[in-house]
Amino acid sequence: MPRPWVIMVIAGALSGMAAVAAWKAEADRRFYDGYDRDAPLRASVSEAVAVEATMRAFGQTLRTRYRRQRVEFDARPGERVPAVLTLPMKADGPVPAIVLLHGSHQQKEFVEQICTPFNEAGFAMACFDQYGRGERKAPGGSLAAALAFRQRCWKTVHETRRLIDYLLTRSDIDGKRIYLVGASYGAITGVAALAQEDRIRAAILVVGGGDLPLLLQGREAQRLVPGWLAPLAARLLMFWLGPAEPLRHAPRVVQTPVLMQNGRNDSVVIPESGRALFAALGGPKEIRWYPIDHPDREKNGGEVLKMLAEALAWLQSQDAARRD
Repeated sequence: MPRPWVIMVIAGALSGMAAVAAWKAEADRRFYDGYDRDAPLRASVSEAVAVEATMRAFGQTLRTRYRRQRVEFDARPGERVPAVLTLPMKADGPVPAIVLLHGSHQQKEFVEQICTPFNEAGFAMACFDQYGRGERKAPGGSLAAALAFRQRCWKTVHETRRLIDYLLTRSDIDGKRIYLVGASYGAITGVAALAQEDRIRAAILVVGGGDLPLLLQGREAQRLVPGWLAPLAARLLMFWLGPAEPLRHAPRVVQTPVLMQNGRNDSVVIPESGRALFAALGGPKEIRWYPIDHPDREKNGGEVLKMLAEALAWLQSQDAARRD
């Protein structure tokens, strides 16, 4: 018969596990709670600066031409979010705006690599530093990093909505013509934003996908996670990030037109993941396939630029129906 102290240890361990499970279930249930459209923004904005130069992006030399402003706003009391807003050089009246959600390893300045064609077509474009990136570095350490990445999922959705709150305060932005472009991680989290935010009129999900465990089958993930560890890694991934799984949110995207752009050779978001997300989306949708790897790994930058040009053309067609 086990000694009393053994029984006490086992009972304590089981009790602790039950408490953790209960906490986790409640935290998952309230994962996206807390957004308040009426909370003070306390926004600040710099003077617009004209940018006319060239830059290297996607292995290409690109011309840049736009006006740039730095914006800050409150996501929550005491938590400021910095953003870059790019604007057309000239505009007659309020312009439509695109919220850009950058990828997992990027930061807000990524918008300046791709904004010029969109700005010259008459769109404003805004991108904020997601939690843990750019000016919003998260605490170090493995456990802290894991917690920060979980927080980043819901914070990105909240902050997308707060950025829209800010854009609607500007007289030079047409609040009835707000669009979203999400890239990679930004496409994955963008699905939850689309499910919750009814002010986004159309969206482009660039190399996005669903069924998160499928990402572990990509060549990039397999370099980091041995095959024998993949089943456990998949369970841990869904345990920790399950509330952010795009397939949970995609069926609620029923009125917003969505264009998905995916790579046939993507080593990060594999085609099967893209197909899973496309199948789950509930509203008007289209998917286009390109002969590319993940854009930040693609050697043929011309194909990436072609994809961006098609994204712009699609947005223009969506916007044409909403102009006064």
